[in-house]
Amino acid sequence: MSTIKIDKLICVVICLVLSISVVKSYGAQGKAEEFFEQGKKYTSVDTADKAIAAYTKAIKINPKLGKAYNNRGVAYMMKKQYDQALADFNKAIKLDPKNGKAYNNRAIVYAYLGENLKANQDINKAKSLGIAVDPNLLKNIEALPTDIPEPIFHKPGPPADKASKQKK
Repeated sequence: MSTIKIDKLICVVICLVLSISVVKSYGAQGKAEEFFEQGKKYTSVDTADKAIAAYTKAIKINPKLGKAYNNRGVAYMMKKQYDQALADFNKAIKLDPKNGKAYNNRAIVYAYLGENLKANQDINKAKSLGIAVDPNLLKNIEALPTDIPEPIFHKPGPPADKASKQKK
């Protein structure tokens, strides 16, 4: 009789532990989404650092949240941190190979870096996945030679505060 009570107690404890872990998991997913939404509110050139911090928190909670990598990549792109942006777009694509937005965004970074063949491949992949590609960007990328690295965007000069110091 006592063996049956112990077995029931063990079953109750196991069920309780499983229930708690499921609740925590769903709670964590919700928290990751909260940080993701917070990051979207901050995604502008002036608040890119806050966006990056929010997306990073979302990623720490849910490392498989591909859209957070994509959006953090956009924030890095706004800060002209192209290596970090590429890493995030690559991760977003790895997590979801049908993420056309990540291909489109990676194409833009490749164009900035003068990697025209890669930019062209990614822009065509984005189109094939149903992403409406900016026609001007598409024309510019398609018109570039694929064997000569020639960025279609001019790399920006130093930030305004540095430029004004250099003039003084």
